[in-house]
Amino acid sequence: MSQSVVTIRLNGHPYQIGCGPGEESHVAALGTEVETIMQSLIAAVGQIGEARLLAMVALILADRASTANNNDASTAGEDIAAKALVAAAQRITALASNLSAGLELDDKKP
Repeated sequence: MSQSVVTIRLNGHPYQIGCGPGEESHVAALGTEVETIMQSLIAAVGQIGEARLLAMVALILADRASTANNNDASTAGEDIAAKALVAAAQRITALASNLSAGLELDDKKP
């Protein structure tokens, strides 16, 4: 299997990153996102060392991923609750219909 190499720049330094064929643009976009976050941090706190900056970038990205996962889980939970409510409403409607039919039969008895 062949591997492609993408060069990304973080804080002015080039890094060669291996990836699968066809993934080059995705890896380049990820590198750009990391660089954008890093430059925002540098603007806020200054040049505090690449290791510390990369650690802070990693924490920011981990926080974003965690938030996205929590939102996905919340949405899934809401979908399950909505389906349960629809099923309950259908059962209630069926029961009401059966009760109504039963009452109509009782009304027709001599």
